[in-house]
Amino acid sequence: MKNWKRLAALGLSGALALSLFACGITAQPTNGDPSASPSVEPFASSDPSASPGPSASPEVVADLSQPPLEFAAGVSPDDVMLTVNGEDVPADRFFYLLGQACMSTQQYFSYFGLNLADMPDAAGDLLEQGVQLTVYHTLMRQKAAQLGCLPTDAQMDEVRQAMEQADLDTAGPYWGLSDEGVRFIFEMTPYYDNVKSAVTHEPDGQELAEYLDAQKVYRVKHILLKTVDDSKQPLPDDQAAQKRAQAEDLLSQLQGTDAGALEAKFDELMMAHSEDNPQNNPDGYTTSSGQMVAPFEEASLALEEGGLSGVVETEFGYHIILRLPLTDEAKAQYREQFQVEAMEELAAQWIEEAQITRAGALDSLNAIDFYVRLSAYHKALAERDAPVESGGVG
Repeated sequence: MKNWKRLAALGLSGALALSLFACGITAQPTNGDPSASPSVEPFASSDPSASPGPSASPEVVADLSQPPLEFAAGVSPDDVMLTVNGEDVPADRFFYLLGQACMSTQQYFSYFGLNLADMPDAAGDLLEQGVQLTVYHTLMRQKAAQLGCLPTDAQMDEVRQAMEQADLDTAGPYWGLSDEGVRFIFEMTPYYDNVKSAVTHEPDGQELAEYLDAQKVYRVKHILLKTVDDSKQPLPDDQAAQKRAQAEDLLSQLQGTDAGALEAKFDELMMAHSEDNPQNNPDGYTTSSGQMVAPFEEASLALEEGGLSGVVETEFGYHIILRLPLTDEAKAQYREQFQVEAMEELAAQWIEEAQITRAGALDSLNAIDFYVRLSAYHKALAERDAPVESGGVG
């Protein structure tokens, strides 16, 4: 649980995958595609029952006669919540981004079987994330104007086409967004992309190599013979010993294979014997420091590309590891991540230097209460608008 603030804070990236109207959670603060763009899937295409979110408290009964922001936060869409370098930020924009921060964090909590409503101490941090997201995207527009990299006509045509394809009639009752607020959300990607292109550069070969080395990025395949059962309880000693002997036998077969044929032989044995569902990852794992258990990571990083480990024991069992070169696709993703991180460093500086005034309403705003009430409102909308199923006569 200690990582939730760090993971949610990644939502400051302009590359955060924001879903405009979907009630399902699409933000991916973990190891997603750093170049991901905002989704514009309409609410009508989403399954409200599939959304992991705070269950509306029994006492929260949504009043659909009120606009969503009035019910959830007691504000109107055009109320000013922040002023950034003299530019007023209306409530609809702020509360949309705060709602996205809450949804992203709820997704993380759901992995532990928790609801955001069960974590009242998170309210202050979530409010600050909403503020930071709002300031961030407001600054992107200001910086684009200063740097002379406003969206091109072609980019704005793409925005208009995306808006035409989206169910904008749903946006108002669902998020409380004004027409201007909708345009702002749809335009976040071109503004972000243009500023990033203006202030960062794609790394050359040496810069990328140094970056990958600093991040300890590596790609491996492995054969796993488990020494724990499905409930992660240790196997009896005799069964564990059999797994060790099997691992030694597989290793001997691999060690007797010519280097040019090693990966093919490894794949053959991996598919036949590995207990880590190798069919799901036939190309192996591309990962970085801190993502795997320590013995596995240490053994992987100790190998040269093309190198084969001995039998490596972890809490899951016995592994044989083959380190491989990064794919071109992975390198492309890390090139983009290099630029994203450079952009975030600059953005943090811009935010620190910005003149920000907060409306008094933010002092008393509880982000979790807002999200619980908004979720209750969304749930009531979904129930009201759900198609009536006709029952047959048996």
